[in-house]
Amino acid sequence: MNAGKLNRIKYFVGIDLSKLTFNYCIRYDGTNVTNGKSANNPESIVEFLDSLHQITGFNFRIAVFGMEVTGIYGNILINALMARKAKFVVAPAIRIKNSLGIIRGKNDNLDAARIARYLIKNLSELELWTPRRKLIDQLASLSSLRERMVKIKKIVKTPIDEDQGFVSPAIAQSNIEFCEPLVFQINTLVDQTDDKIKQLWTNDERCKRLMEIMLSVTGIGPVTAIQILIHTNEFKSIKDARSFASYCGVAPFEHQSGTSVKKKSRVSPFANRRIKSLLHNGVRACIAYDHEIKAYYQRKVLEDKKNKMSVMNAIKFKLICRIFACVKTDRLYNRAMLVNNTEAETSMTSIDKSHH
Repeated sequence: MNAGKLNRIKYFVGIDLSKLTFNYCIRYDGTNVTNGKSANNPESIVEFLDSLHQITGFNFRIAVFGMEVTGIYGNILINALMARKAKFVVAPAIRIKNSLGIIRGKNDNLDAARIARYLIKNLSELELWTPRRKLIDQLASLSSLRERMVKIKKIVKTPIDEDQGFVSPAIAQSNIEFCEPLVFQINTLVDQTDDKIKQLWTNDERCKRLMEIMLSVTGIGPVTAIQILIHTNEFKSIKDARSFASYCGVAPFEHQSGTSVKKKSRVSPFANRRIKSLLHNGVRACIAYDHEIKAYYQRKVLEDKKNKMSVMNAIKFKLICRIFACVKTDRLYNRAMLVNNTEAETSMTSIDKSHH
């Protein structure tokens, strides 16, 4: 679908965003280049987009914009581009950097020019931005807020717990009494945030169905399911299990060349580690409560002497396959339903083999 939308592109606009400003580089007609800078606010962005029509032949239908993933800093520009039905790409910085070969030097003007060059070089393979519903944006914001509160709680509690046995009992008790009100308040706020998140997805028909499907899979709890819902954009941006496994650092990649270089397949460090960590907790729950997973884990670790982390990684991929198979068929998880699903049932073994 993107190929048809991009085959008429003649104007390439690279944008390097920051909190307060952004630099842009416009390349067209092979050699023409226009550089500039604008404030990152609604009024300045509208002015910038209007000014593009001063460039000979410019039209939003034959232009593509590109920017790096910058979190909330890009929201104003993204909304303005969507309002004008512009084509644009939001790509990870590492992807842009790796696609351009050896890079020397760095400043905002250079970064904008490199993003424009990335658009030109990879035009046929560009993945246009898939907009998220406002509900998903709200869930993402609340989920991030919840994560920050949990981190604050950990920062407060960990030193207090470590005091036990190493400092005077009176001092330890005094510290606990000082921190108890804060910890209680954080717990209350986390619970309220969870209630708000649940209220949002239960009041939306599509989200409610997707959450019910994911929660039916053993080892997948509400926090993990929400993260998957957000980062797959309701399974619109990431549509298959293998792509998602790669996204969250579960899929291993080969490392070999000729006959002299042959290392073990390993997962990539470029991944969503938050989801990977949540899946790890899910695997531990599966080993405790899912008889099939428990038997597989014990067989691989105790009998086959496989590395525990490699086996757990294979189980993570199994959970991902279960989720995507159920979403694809719009059914709650049922082991009997997936017995004949080749990908779901064989993937755990194949990914485990690739580690060894």
